[in-house]
Amino acid sequence: MFKKKQTQEIPESISGFGYDILRNDLIPELLGEDEGMILYYSGKYLARKYAEDARMDLPAFFAKCGWGELTLIKEKSKQITYELTTSFPISERSFSLETGFLAQLAELDKNAVSEGSFIIKKKDPSLVEIQVISDLKDPVD
Repeated sequence: MFKKKQTQEIPESISGFGYDILRNDLIPELLGEDEGMILYYSGKYLARKYAEDARMDLPAFFAKCGWGELTLIKEKSKQITYELTTSFPISERSFSLETGFLAQLAELDKNAVSEGSFIIKKKDPSLVEIQVISDLKDPVD
């Protein structure tokens, strides 16, 4: 006879060390040179899946994911600029996942093709700037 599988409760937060091992060591090893592209499109997928939750309070969503403290810096019709502050040295990881996530949210909100990029700030070792640009002349099908 088959036993009913018991569901296991997922803790509200995971160890920062465990997250860092997965994000900074395992994922780059598995994905190799395609890491940035795969993480970017994974971020877009996650934004589509969690759009409602993220839209309610985007900074809180980022904090809950362990991605850092997100601050909206500037918003124009075609461009949005965010700053992401982390509690770890930025040089250790890519921000393609977070960038793809924000690009997809903009695409959903503006119904226009949107792409993002990130720049690591050299003055502050825990700060990254993420820019999302939407092409309002190129609507999403």
